[in-house]
Amino acid sequence: MTRFPTVLFFLAAFPLLMAAQQPIACEERTFPVNVVDIHGQQILGLTSERFRADFQGQPVKIMSAKFEDGPQRILMLVDVTGSMWFDVQQRELVKLVADDMVSSGPPQAQLALATFSTKFETIVKFGQSREAVREAILSLNPAVKTSSIPVASEETAMNDAILEAANMLGSPQPGDVVYVITDGLDNGSKSSTGKVLQYLEKQNIRLFASLIHNGRFMQLSGGPGGPELLGKTAEETGGYFTILETDSRRKSGLGTSTNVVRQLYGLMASFYLVDIGLPKDPDKPRELKLTVVDGNGNKKKGTTVLHPQNIFPCGVVDK
Repeated sequence: MTRFPTVLFFLAAFPLLMAAQQPIACEERTFPVNVVDIHGQQILGLTSERFRADFQGQPVKIMSAKFEDGPQRILMLVDVTGSMWFDVQQRELVKLVADDMVSSGPPQAQLALATFSTKFETIVKFGQSREAVREAILSLNPAVKTSSIPVASEETAMNDAILEAANMLGSPQPGDVVYVITDGLDNGSKSSTGKVLQYLEKQNIRLFASLIHNGRFMQLSGGPGGPELLGKTAEETGGYFTILETDSRRKSGLGTSTNVVRQLYGLMASFYLVDIGLPKDPDKPRELKLTVVDGNGNKKKGTTVLHPQNIFPCGVVDK
C-alpha cells in the first residue's frame, strides 16, 4: 500500500518526462556537409568554429562538426532510355562512367545498381561483390535502335526512379548516396522534382549526378526538366553534379570524363557531419543556411557549402 503514491507519481510524471525528452531529439539535427572551393575541390581541416548556421533568419548553435571518412552506401542509377543509348559513343561513355565508379569510387562503400526508363529495375542489390556490379554494367544492352538522332518519343520516369532508388536504402545511414547517370530528361514521372527533393532531404540522402550532354541535340537537354534542374536538386540535397559533354564530331568526352567524375567520388567518400541545435522543432519545412567563415568571423571567399537546404518537422517520412 505504501508504494502506491510513488507509483502513481511516476505514472503521472511519465508523460511529462517523455514530452521533455522528445523535443531534444527533434531540436538536434545532424547532416552531412561538404565544403568546396571555386574548382570544386573539397576543403579539409575545418572545425565547428568555422561554420555558421542560420535557421529562419536567426543564428543557431553549431554543436559539432566532425570530418567522417567511413563506410556508406551508393546506389548507382543508370538511365537506359533511347535518348541515352541511341549513339555508340554515348553508350560507351555511360558504361565508362558507371564502370569507373566500381574501379575508382570510394573503396569502403557498398554498391548497388539499378536502371530506369519508363520503369525502375533493380539489377544488383547491396551486399554483392563489386565484380558482380561491374559485370552487370558491362552487360547493359537496352533494346533501343541505333540511330543518327535520339529517340525523343520514349517516356523517361527519372523522378520516380530516384524515389525508388532512395527506398532501396531502407533506414538511412550517414553518407548514403543515390548516384544517377542520365541526360536529365524526364517526361514520364508521376512524382515532381519537389517531392523528390523533399524525400531526399528528410532522409538525409544525398543526390549526385553525372549528366550526359550531347551538344548536337542541345534542345533535348534544356528546359525546366533538363540537366540544370537535376543539378540544382542534387546541390540542394547536399550532393553535387558534373556535366559530361559527348559529341562524336569533335571526338571528345571519353578521354577526360573519368577525371571529371572522380571529383564527385571524394565528396561522396568523406564529409563533415555537422550537428546543430534548433530553438524548436519547425512546424513546416524551413530554410537552413550554412556558411564557412575565416579566422576573423567573415564569410570565407570562394567557398560553397553543400548541405540539405531545408529542415523538416520530426515525424513520419512520406514516400
